[in-house]
Amino acid sequence: MATKISEDTNVQVDLKTIGIIIAGTVSLAGMWFSLQEDMQDLHNKIDSFSSEEFVQKMEFQLKDELIRNNVIQIDNATKNLKEDIEENKESIRDLENKVFKR
Repeated sequence: MATKISEDTNVQVDLKTIGIIIAGTVSLAGMWFSLQEDMQDLHNKIDSFSSEEFVQKMEFQLKDELIRNNVIQIDNATKNLKEDIEENKESIRDLENKVFKR
């Protein structure tokens, strides 16, 4: 059988539970206002940059990253070429020794 809840219904809550409810509510409100402030700061930062400045900064960053990656790739290719050249030199020496029987 279902109990009806009305104005005359008595609810008993201990002091510890009330404290937990109040502390949770204050914590949630604090987080809400903190997030609102962070969002406002971010919005102000975005507004302070013109779109042209933002594009220039991103363009510089992407070009810098591209150049760095290319330098790394060239360095790796150079190492591989040096190894191949050394192997070819050794092969040529071996062939010369066989031909001229030194």
